[in-house]
Amino acid sequence: MNLPKAKVGYWQQAASMIESSGVVTQIDCLTDWPIPFSMIHDILPNWRRIPGFASHPIWRTAFEWLETNASTAAEGYHQLGSEGFFARVMSYATKGRNEARYEMHRNTIDIQYTVMGAEGIELSLPAELTALNDYAEAGDVEHFATPERGSVMLDNRPGRFSVLFAGEPHLPQLILPGATNVRKVVIKVPVRLVG
Repeated sequence: MNLPKAKVGYWQQAASMIESSGVVTQIDCLTDWPIPFSMIHDILPNWRRIPGFASHPIWRTAFEWLETNASTAAEGYHQLGSEGFFARVMSYATKGRNEARYEMHRNTIDIQYTVMGAEGIELSLPAELTALNDYAEAGDVEHFATPERGSVMLDNRPGRFSVLFAGEPHLPQLILPGATNVRKVVIKVPVRLVG
């Protein structure tokens, strides 16, 4: 797999692991993105095949929590050890693009896993979006105006997960054909724990 060379931190480590393995099930590579790949989207049983995940204690904790607890955990927050490292279980009605909001995180990675129902998650490059300049450090979130169309659409159905890295704007909560609600888990992974 020929990926652009990463510039810093965990991106460099991830690019190296991916280049040497050839095992990854899906990675969308965007050549004009300042990082080597944009997201990982797969089914839960395949997480161990993603280079570096099974051998890293933080990734392993996150995915093993999903395997063990996602289907039975109560809605709300579940701490996973370190400060800022938690799972949030939630349910809601999905929305049209005009009702949802683009968001991005600077210091956390999202693992978004669908338990029941389904939702679409749209991604776009930061350069294609207009920032609303509302960054809130407490929630590590900032929002963007929704463009006419996005770059990539993920179909998160039961048993699928998406890893959305820091700096990747995404539009969750989107309605998909045949599903108007979703029960999901979002695991927040602080970049400092995997960098």
